[in-house]
Amino acid sequence: MLLAIDSATRKIGIALYDGVEVVHEAVWHSRSYHTVELTSAIEAAMERAGVGVEDIEAIGVAIGPGSYTGLRIGAAVAKGLSLARRLPLIGVFTFDILAAAQPVLENLQLAVVLEAGRGRMAIGWFKAEDDAWRPAGKPDLFTPMELSRKIRKPTVICGELSEDVRKILRRKRKNAIVVSPAHSLRRPAFLAELAWERWRAGEVDNPAEIAPFYLHTGENVPA
Repeated sequence: MLLAIDSATRKIGIALYDGVEVVHEAVWHSRSYHTVELTSAIEAAMERAGVGVEDIEAIGVAIGPGSYTGLRIGAAVAKGLSLARRLPLIGVFTFDILAAAQPVLENLQLAVVLEAGRGRMAIGWFKAEDDAWRPAGKPDLFTPMELSRKIRKPTVICGELSEDVRKILRRKRKNAIVVSPAHSLRRPAFLAELAWERWRAGEVDNPAEIAPFYLHTGENVPA
């Protein structure tokens, strides 16, 4: 059984996954009570699923981009469980979780959006390749208007999009394909599947070295 933890933004999610089915999944909006809510939600999830701590074999955690507080708390909980129980730990980029949930459409690009604060959004770019969305270039930090100007060809846009942002993007008409709120929800079940695949492939992270990834202006970031 794999436990997936995502507290990268104000949307928090946890999932229990056994490689065959999603045993439990929960997503909620937190008002900066990540520490209290996350640990109690994990305990409640295991109780409802009839799972004990001894049944958890690996942990997947969202490592960013995201908010400083949210990522720090999620990483601390995941690392604590990993070290205490000697469990494999797998970090997954937050952009990849949302990208994994989108149908792959050839000849289109995908823009994954996360709240970045101060009126800006973190944007992860993807392209369709080998029946999957693959990262394409470095992430960006844009205001809604800057993102709108950046969209010059048909682009699927998903993620944390407010009503105002959706209105701005829809002005692009044919070029901006704005995904519905339901399909924009960052589901921890997809995090669990991605982490499970990496775990089974032997691609695990060192709990002592794994660290949240923050996106800042002028920062060198991985593709």
